[in-house]
Amino acid sequence: MIILENVFLNYPISDKNLSLRKDFISGIFGSNIKKNYIEALKKINLKLDEGVYGLYGENGSGKTSLLKIIAGIYPPSSGKIEISGSISSMIDIHFGLNDDLTGVENIELRLIVENIKKDKRQALIDIIKKETELGEYLYLPIKTYSSGMKFRLAFFTSLYIESDILLLDEWIATADEKLRTKVDKLILERITKSKITFIALHDLNRLKKICNKIIFFEKGEISKIS
Repeated sequence: MIILENVFLNYPISDKNLSLRKDFISGIFGSNIKKNYIEALKKINLKLDEGVYGLYGENGSGKTSLLKIIAGIYPPSSGKIEISGSISSMIDIHFGLNDDLTGVENIELRLIVENIKKDKRQALIDIIKKETELGEYLYLPIKTYSSGMKFRLAFFTSLYIESDILLLDEWIATADEKLRTKVDKLILERITKSKITFIALHDLNRLKKICNKIIFFEKGEISKIS
């Protein structure tokens, strides 16, 4: 179960010259420049049980912000969140990756962070190593990787961490053409192992094929659910 009640998320505007700018602008246009933040989410109310939910909207509409709130990456600026169940997220291809560690070390670190027991970790590491098809590159620091190689490492590591709630963001659609069919197939298989899945995509037709419901976002607010 995921419950959000009157949730707001504001991103502070970080700029050492902001106060000077505000004073200057206010002097010209009046004193209406009051906000030092961007409203990423506004008055979000959701109560969701088992199912596959699509998040649809333009860039900056609030899809990824909602996923990060659910994942616990950001606390809400106000409002209440109640989540029951374990969470695995594929929100940011770089999130949790350490450029100075090798591919194998990154896999192991992620499994440790996710509290995978030691007796299960090696079997998972072996599976992930095989699925990535990165070969000897797995023993090099990932700062030497191309974006496609990082995609493989991040995607397959996240894929094999089972959870009650699965969060998928836009970057899963960046797989190269050769890998895309395999990625789609594996995601559909992975969805069946989670009780609640969120998928944020620009492709509405693709969401309609996969999801039970689609949540439409516009300027940080939910415009409709269908």
